[in-house]
Amino acid sequence: MKTISLKKVSAVAVASLGLGLLSVVPAQAAVTLPLWVDTATTVGGVAITADTATVTRTLNTQVNAAAVKTITASAGEEIIFIVKSAGTFTASSIIDMSIDGTVVQTVGGTGAGIGTGATAATTARNLPSVTKSTTFTYNLRVYETAGTRVAATTTVDLPVSITVVPRTGYSNTLSTAFINYGAAATAPTSGTTAEQGSVTAAKGTANSANINLLMKNASGADYTTGASVSAEISGPGYLRWVNEANDATNCAVDPAYDANIGRSLAARAVDEQSSLYVCADGTSGVATVTIKVTDADDSVYTLATRSLTFFGSVTKIAATGVLTIGRSAGAALGVDTAARTAGVTPSIIVNATDKNGVGVSGLTFTLKSSNVNVMTETLTCNEDIKATANVASSGGKGFYNCATTSSSGSKSGDKADLTVRIVDPAGDGTTFLTSVVAFTIGGSAATGTETLAFDKTSYAPGEAMVITRTGKDSSGNSVSDGTASPELKFSKAVGGTAPVAGTYVGGASKSSTSAATAGVFAPVTPGAFTVIATAANGTTITASATVTDANAGLLTQLDALNAKIVALNALIAKIMKKLGVK
Repeated sequence: MKTISLKKVSAVAVASLGLGLLSVVPAQAAVTLPLWVDTATTVGGVAITADTATVTRTLNTQVNAAAVKTITASAGEEIIFIVKSAGTFTASSIIDMSIDGTVVQTVGGTGAGIGTGATAATTARNLPSVTKSTTFTYNLRVYETAGTRVAATTTVDLPVSITVVPRTGYSNTLSTAFINYGAAATAPTSGTTAEQGSVTAAKGTANSANINLLMKNASGADYTTGASVSAEISGPGYLRWVNEANDATNCAVDPAYDANIGRSLAARAVDEQSSLYVCADGTSGVATVTIKVTDADDSVYTLATRSLTFFGSVTKIAATGVLTIGRSAGAALGVDTAARTAGVTPSIIVNATDKNGVGVSGLTFTLKSSNVNVMTETLTCNEDIKATANVASSGGKGFYNCATTSSSGSKSGDKADLTVRIVDPAGDGTTFLTSVVAFTIGGSAATGTETLAFDKTSYAPGEAMVITRTGKDSSGNSVSDGTASPELKFSKAVGGTAPVAGTYVGGASKSSTSAATAGVFAPVTPGAFTVIATAANGTTITASATVTDANAGLLTQLDALNAKIVALNALIAKIMKKLGVK
């Protein structure tokens, strides 16, 4: 029986992964598999370690994580291939470069050493000049030889498919589509995408959004001829093409009488900058616009997909109280800031939705108080701005951050219901959509009392803790929301960060919302410890807890085990005595 070595099996497997045509792999060969064209290869003097604005590439990760498989680049760019080996090249190694089967360049060979490292480079060569996008089959054939190609002990082919784009041809990578929301949409100058926006869904003359197309060629210059663009919309709404300056009434044209208006617009010639308007059709929901470009070579690209949300008439409002304990004797409660940040809190958050549950923008609310001597009917609101950096956002479009005001004659313990309302669009103008929030009045902590409490009486060493500060006014009612709570200090070193001064909401101020989000941790040493603070009235307030001894449980278990051993020994002695064993 013929035996096949593991080394031979491995060589066959490697070759099958596309590493080239292997003629011979002798033990003494310096060039060893795998061989690959590496991403250190440069196009236009820049290594193609990643896709750039003017060069894209795909990799053959079956060969190596950095093995280049395809390249797309502009005509005339200078390319230098970098070939890498798992071993090392020899001074007489040869690399032939061919394009579509014709050898066009050779590096290495006797007397023209290719080097003895693991990396070899071809000499610079410009990509072909083309009038339309053309794909060429490049191949780098590596010979491990001490002389001629015929005498090579190893021969490996490294194919790379290169698509050359004319410098004046369309570049989908450099082109883009900017979206701006609202009737006043103008051509934006930055940002290829935008947060999904809410826009009116009522039929009318106003544009809901403007998508501005910027067409570029492979050189980064304006692409002025040869391209056609098509667009379609899914979901509600319809589209209209325009080349002229922004016009807020572009959506007023009847779609039945204009070929540039519809839900699916056929390909049409465009210049380097054109606008696509998104129009409302009276229904709500999410719409997605897909824009495709056909270049002069009849190649089709998806330039962009852009989304926006249409809303209809408001059918429901839901008011949620956030700060609902007003200050006695009259004061503003909460803030109406649209771009909320940490620590910036509204008194009420109102969520307005249409019949499909889509948030409704651009609303103004009024307020009715059940007792104007307790809470006034002053209400100021701004629609929330939801952004990545806006960590305290209440939700974005359709959410409104509102501030309220207590009455000058209000006193601790007073109560009033505030009804947020807006005229019902489906009614006769005299009916309202409403939502009620209950309010009370609180006093000052300076004339009242404050206390501290741990969430547990005993903690394991380093365990997360939640400390609650509670504030009462002189009448025994919770202090008004927004009242400052004291800084906390500890009798022993704790982990994390000791809570700084905070604010009371609902009469309480916690170091964190839960143990899972705790920022302060119990001491690591066993025994009692104390949290200490100075109340607004100047008194020192404390609370105590303990840290368990991690060894106490073990000692208890050892004592119990020892007692069992003593009892067992006694039993054994008793049995031996009965048996007469000495």
